[in-house]
Amino acid sequence: MKPYLRLILSGALLLALTFTFAACSGETQVAPSATEAPVEATSAPTEAAMPVLEIVGLTETKSLTLEEIKALPVTEGYAGIKSSTGKITPPVMVKGVALKDLAEFIGGMDETAGFNVVAEDGYSITYSFDQLQNGAFIAYDPATGDELKNPVELTAILAYEVDGKPLDSKQDGTLRLAIVSAELNQVTDGHWAVKWVNKLEVKSLGEEWVLQLDGAISKPTDRVSIESCGAPQCHGSSWTDDKGQEWAGVPLYYFVGSVDDEIAHEGPAFNRTLADAGYSVDVIAADGYTVTFDAARVQYNKDIIVAYKVNENPLPDDFFPLRLVGSDLDKKEMAGMIAQIKVGLEPLPATAEPAPAALSEADATLTVSGSVNQSLFLNEAALRAMEVLTINAEHPKNGKQDFDGVSLNVLLDLAGVKDGATTLLVTASDGYTSEVSLSDVRACTDCLLGFTDTLEKFNLVMPNLPSNVWAKDVVKIEVK
Repeated sequence: MKPYLRLILSGALLLALTFTFAACSGETQVAPSATEAPVEATSAPTEAAMPVLEIVGLTETKSLTLEEIKALPVTEGYAGIKSSTGKITPPVMVKGVALKDLAEFIGGMDETAGFNVVAEDGYSITYSFDQLQNGAFIAYDPATGDELKNPVELTAILAYEVDGKPLDSKQDGTLRLAIVSAELNQVTDGHWAVKWVNKLEVKSLGEEWVLQLDGAISKPTDRVSIESCGAPQCHGSSWTDDKGQEWAGVPLYYFVGSVDDEIAHEGPAFNRTLADAGYSVDVIAADGYTVTFDAARVQYNKDIIVAYKVNENPLPDDFFPLRLVGSDLDKKEMAGMIAQIKVGLEPLPATAEPAPAALSEADATLTVSGSVNQSLFLNEAALRAMEVLTINAEHPKNGKQDFDGVSLNVLLDLAGVKDGATTLLVTASDGYTSEVSLSDVRACTDCLLGFTDTLEKFNLVMPNLPSNVWAKDVVKIEVK
């Protein structure tokens, strides 16, 4: 049996929670196909058939029920994802409508436009014309996670079924995005797999662009990655100038944190130890104009923003593609046409979080166990010996507040999560249990095991996740 097929079979349960799909069926591989002719949307739907998707074109807007979507040309194939932390969700068969067919349905578009895909919670990401028409995505080997050297034919679809079953409405919504191929031979970046999709809108894109980031590592970063990072549910921030124009983007320190050491995104990405020691940050425009900051000024400063849009539109030519804005800047520091951000650090070797002091199970007040390479037995002293993070997050019931704790993903990395794991089972001191998808935790860079005002009592801090997974008085985390 080939290695990637073994991965697919062993990872069937993982897939069930990440895509909320059924286990891989092993059915005959089916190439993407369009088998039915498009139909026009019907008149106002009945209460039993309410619209689930709004499509906004250049000259018209249509609302479609699920049955009307299913009546459009069908495309099916295999889809899987690679998360920002490198976790692989193996591919399975999904079915839906190709975005290029939906574009034709709403009147078409040319190479200057794309499809802005919007989720129910407001998250959005834009697919370019090239991605819609030609499947221009980076694909990875589902066994190793390495980028494929030989191109694979890919199609972006709006999916409504997996293995012949509807999506789980609580986990994925009625519709979600998937990138499919004819064979079980690829996965794509997880940020393309948008859940709970309820709106598509034709959007003028202008030209594609890349921001060069250089520091301890170098990383060219494209438009889509920055727009995804800039979503309100991720790291997005905005500022309104004295003319009432709203500029939106990502705080500068997130870009710095992605290249100040080899931890680019997951866990404690921004290295505060290096920032406290001091270094410079140069923001460089295409014409060479440079604005220089010291690390102390940039550190966790949400009032210095790298903006990619103004009043919901791409920046004008004199600032395109990016401009530095914010209330903590004077006008001469608001550089436009940004092409590079350079962090004044020498290349650093990879560093790992030191293992906490070993405790016996009897002495521990928190355990991490289950499908891991080694169980962790911890108490507050052992946890506080690790890197303690402070974040500001919005609790689903209590609003925004500051939280201190240890990265939940760092704890999982120390334990060593085994392949095929899909779920965290969290147990409180009173016996209450809750479950959370491992893939959701892996995608949550700010999820913490949080400290409380009471010694040896810990709460989960789970930004942008439902209130039921913000568990209190946690004593055990079991990987399943």
